[in-house]
Amino acid sequence: MLMRTLSALFLAGMAMPVCSEDRLLVLDASGSMWGQINGQAKIELARTAVANMVQSFPKSDQLGLIAYGHRRKGDCADIETLIPVGPVDATHFLGVVNGLNPRGMTPIAESLKQAALVLRANEQKATVILVSDGEETCTADPCAVARQLEQSGVDFTAHIIGFDVPNPEHQAQLRCMAEATGGRYLNARDAGELSRSLATLSQNTAPPPPANATIAGATTAVAASDYVLRFDGPGTTEDWVGFAPAGADPLAYVAESGSWQRVSSKTGDARLRAPSVPGRYVIRYVSPERQKAVLAEQLVTITEATSVVRGPSDAMASDTITVTAEGPFADDHWIGFAKKGSAASAYVGSSWVRPDASGKTTARIVAPDEPGDYELRYVLKEGEEVIGRQDIRVTPARGRFLSAPSSAQAGSVIRIAFEGPRNPSGGSFIAIVPPGAGADAYLAYCYLPETGDCGFQLPDATGPHELIYVVAGDRVLTRAAIELSR
Repeated sequence: MLMRTLSALFLAGMAMPVCSEDRLLVLDASGSMWGQINGQAKIELARTAVANMVQSFPKSDQLGLIAYGHRRKGDCADIETLIPVGPVDATHFLGVVNGLNPRGMTPIAESLKQAALVLRANEQKATVILVSDGEETCTADPCAVARQLEQSGVDFTAHIIGFDVPNPEHQAQLRCMAEATGGRYLNARDAGELSRSLATLSQNTAPPPPANATIAGATTAVAASDYVLRFDGPGTTEDWVGFAPAGADPLAYVAESGSWQRVSSKTGDARLRAPSVPGRYVIRYVSPERQKAVLAEQLVTITEATSVVRGPSDAMASDTITVTAEGPFADDHWIGFAKKGSAASAYVGSSWVRPDASGKTTARIVAPDEPGDYELRYVLKEGEEVIGRQDIRVTPARGRFLSAPSSAQAGSVIRIAFEGPRNPSGGSFIAIVPPGAGADAYLAYCYLPETGDCGFQLPDATGPHELIYVVAGDRVLTRAAIELSR
């Protein structure tokens, strides 16, 4: 096949232009294309990528369109040639693509068969570009079908783009289809990669020549912890470094935030997130546009993340307590309160902190305002998993003044000793108000410090007033009368 010939020529140090060919785009319009990437439906992202491809499509070439899964649910025969192979009318082509409404199955193998029939009728060497966001959902084996088509003498090459396909087994299925016909498999994890993959395959762009790279990092890491690796490689546009399951497809990756990163230079450090599931992985330098995509890899064993969380067995509502914890560090892990028995993603207001980068955290955390049974938790990835917990009972808030003047001169400064919840972050304070007024009528106030008493300057007004002890922003725990005079 054409791509095999090109690879051989590059390896031999020769170069030749790639001949123009008819192309047939096979587009996934199955129901799963309503899934989202960064808040946008995949079908919308695909429409934009196809628009970019069509607008820059070589004028000397011809293009056709097949879609599947766009008309009926549950029908593995829902495959349609929407635009025959011919000169590109960009407006018409995009109108058809924009009119697709994903709803059905993913008959990848039968779509490839139909593409082969269309191309056989043309009796001219041609290329299929098939885009799919997942595995075959009908009964046929796509890899076996691709081999049969190749053996039948149909003169075509199938390039496959896996769009948002994190599952290594699904990637392997798509790669097998491409390689069976001498084509290429490209992974597109987002809109940008899909657009660039379509451009590469529609512009007669031969893959870059072979290259070398190195990669180095720790051989063990704790699940969901920060991981730094060192790389050196060609630094081409689509190159990336990151985690993949050991032995997985060359373009496989761990579909977790921070587990991979595009390289922006030929050499440097990359700060990644170790996978959250323990097991055997590799860190890889991947150059996806090359025939041999994995340029370097190293085995890494990911161990289970464990944590210890320690705090008092009970705490007064709205009070500040000391919590110590040990566990993995990352910017989206947290330590704090959650209702006992609640989901891993549950949390209480501002009653949490981020762990320290050292792996050992000592923090002051404000207890919830509402009494009840809670847990102190060590939580990974904004609520994906709880790896450490301790029960804690929150009791009703109680407060009293230990020493407070019953009279004072207007405009003077007073100091008040008190006992009860302390929350320096601002939710708790002592204030002076008109008699019987609530917290929102304060005339002067002081936030409650971690230790010691509280002081503020009295207002200029004279007459009867009250000192109030407030928690949770508006809950008055106690009052004391004070007379202001000149």
